Amino acid sequence: MVKQKWQEIRSLTSVKQLAWWWAFRGSMIFAMIAGAMRPTYKLTDTLQVLANFAGMFAWEIFQLFPKKSFVRLIPSYVQNLSVVLIFGASFCGYFLNFYYDLVWWDWMLHALGGAGLTILGYEVAVCLQKKHKTTVPMSIILLCAAGFSFMFGTIWELFEFSFDQISLIGGTVGDAQHWSLALAENTPKIRTLFAPVDPTRWPLMDTMGDIVLNTIGCVCASLFLKFNPYHHKNKAEQTTA
Repeated sequence: MVKQKWQEIRSLTSVKQLAWWWAFRGSMIFAMIAGAMRPTYKLTDTLQVLANFAGMFAWEIFQLFPKKSFVRLIPSYVQNLSVVLIFGASFCGYFLNFYYDLVWWDWMLHALGGAGLTILGYEVAVCLQKKHKTTVPMSIILLCAAGFSFMFGTIWELFEFSFDQISLIGGTVGDAQHWSLALAENTPKIRTLFAPVDPTRWPLMDTMGDIVLNTIGCVCASLFLKFNPYHHKNKAEQTTA
């Protein structure tokens, strides 16, 4: 049964795609092993990388859903982008400490993430059209795509908050949300998108900056889709897109 399912998934992908995915997945495996060997090892470090690593298998997980589920229709090429974003966030940002060494790294990822989630929202809306064999006006598709981006952008902020809160309750210190001004001091991370004015507002400015950048990415991707709706180029394609 497992072999049959693997062959089914494999038939929907190419060797190049698999090689692309596993190049980034391999780096995450290295991060988990190397992180566990660090003198300053923290369980929260490994758990955060592990959670992001699992996200690199989202498309394969979708293929395990019942055949009638619309997520089975999501194209595999969507994961080509998502593994890069996860790699940039977890391996580069967290493991290599780019979040604190490069002030613009987090800003870039949030803008790209907002755009990527909008594209994914568009793909989800297209899959729902296919499942229900119907056509939806492009204006509604764009609204759904933007809503999808905002929803998951918010879920991500909730995940970071919950991860840090659980870490504190467990007696360790997590910094997924970048809530600690003390950790940011004397690093480029001390700069936020908006000047905090009052140092106690630094965590708020960091979170709000993330949301603003998510929004900018979403708007840019929405404009791209408006002028280049690649699944809805003409009415003939709309009925089957």
